[in-house]
Amino acid sequence: MDTEYYTAEEAMKVLKKPRSTFFKEVENGLIPSELEEGRQRGRRYPKQAIDTLARRTSKQKSKGKGPSHLMFTPSNTADTWNEVQIGLDLYGEDDIVPFETLLDWRDINDEMYMSVKDKGQVVGYSSLMPMEEDVLLALLHDKIREKDIPLNAIKQWTDPNLSVYIATLTVKPSIKGKKKVIDGVRGSFLLRQTIKWALSLNRQYSIKNWYGIGATKEGQHLFEMLGFKEIVSLYNGDRKGYYIENIKEPVKAINRILEEIQHPRSS
Repeated sequence: MDTEYYTAEEAMKVLKKPRSTFFKEVENGLIPSELEEGRQRGRRYPKQAIDTLARRTSKQKSKGKGPSHLMFTPSNTADTWNEVQIGLDLYGEDDIVPFETLLDWRDINDEMYMSVKDKGQVVGYSSLMPMEEDVLLALLHDKIREKDIPLNAIKQWTDPNLSVYIATLTVKPSIKGKKKVIDGVRGSFLLRQTIKWALSLNRQYSIKNWYGIGATKEGQHLFEMLGFKEIVSLYNGDRKGYYIENIKEPVKAINRILEEIQHPRSS
């Protein structure tokens, strides 16, 4: 055997990954591999790259950064279907955008959806949507719902003077006993990665302002911690609309939020 490469079985052992997870991560580009010369199907795995990944995984676990198998990736069509099912289970049909509508939106802008995957399974998702500001304001005032957003209201990221709607940050709950509970590690991972995504978009494109809706006390608290201003309050404060012009990385606020997610206070 070439001493510079591992076989698939050796790489799995070094990375401590089961076969199904290993080959899925190879397919998704998370584990480096090369086709062997003269063979159409054989692959080999660079020893230096595999050893580096193994060391990084060990360091991340020792620093308490959570599971290394969580991934934040653009949602494909299958992911979008799974996200709709998670939303239906949590919120009901009235508050979820139908799968076909989401696909229609993707035809216009396919860079608005991201998912969190745990061992290849969708366990959370977020969406940032650039759209016409008057439609956003109608959403905030509950004159229309998300599923009523017209196709011509959705913008490209390359358009000038964008208004962005923070459409959702949703984590699939785990079942403990008979109760549904949010996994704090997944929740903090989704929040951190979505904020990084938003900051990256803010640097790259012409974004003039951001909007969001806090339909729960937790959502309202999150927007307020991140510096958003309340501009709409409906139904005795059960639904609030928020606005901010420029987002900057509020490190202290983010860290406080992540601490609350991972270590919620008992009521």
